[in-house]
Amino acid sequence: MDESFRSQDPNAGHPGIRKAFSTLLAGVASVVPVLATVWLLVLVYKILGDLGNSIIAGVFRFLNWLRGVHPEAPGAWSFEFPGSNLVLALLPVLILFAVGFAVTNALGRHLLHWIESKIQKLPLLGFVYSSIKQLVDALKSLGSERKFKGVAYVEYPSPGCRLLGFVTGNFHDEQMGKDVTAVFLPTAPNPLTGFVVIVEDERVHNSNMSLEEASKLILSAGLVSPAVEKTAAEKQPKKEPEPATAP
Repeated sequence: MDESFRSQDPNAGHPGIRKAFSTLLAGVASVVPVLATVWLLVLVYKILGDLGNSIIAGVFRFLNWLRGVHPEAPGAWSFEFPGSNLVLALLPVLILFAVGFAVTNALGRHLLHWIESKIQKLPLLGFVYSSIKQLVDALKSLGSERKFKGVAYVEYPSPGCRLLGFVTGNFHDEQMGKDVTAVFLPTAPNPLTGFVVIVEDERVHNSNMSLEEASKLILSAGLVSPAVEKTAAEKQPKKEPEPATAP
């Protein structure tokens, strides 16, 4: 490093300041994930509560209308009791569970396919629905054994450089007369985008990384490295040199 640049660093000659700054960063790195997780849980809870409140409010508004009572009248029915907020937050989850249970049965799947076929026939709405459905299906099966069969390297763009990818299938190419492998090469830090390459089997280098380790490596743009197992030679304790004996 240039000496002129080194001298401009205000903390260069203060080890105490550097240590305090390092301690502060360690505290921030420890607290931020916890706060972010709590914030996300609170946000999801509020979103579910607002959605459940909208559903219940509509139901009770309809019931009061059937009774001929204005929703703001003293005798109107309402959904207010101790713990009602928790019930409102759980209501959308229960509805989704019921829908999931329905579509896993033959009658529910038939009804869902009928609705999808009608929506996809619409000029613009059908394209939007199909795109969102494909994205949801990709997210649902991302990282599963059915989707990805393993992690592999593809040599690109020059010898010695390798791209990290997920093996999605193997088949025999009649035109090439060879067995080939389909590899999905995701982009970092967004693994939902990328491209698929068809590579000859002998040009695919299998990796010992798991799907989880490879996903973390891609999502972090290489900042989170996979755990490296020590070799047998590194695991053996080093032998101390024997003291020289006098002749």
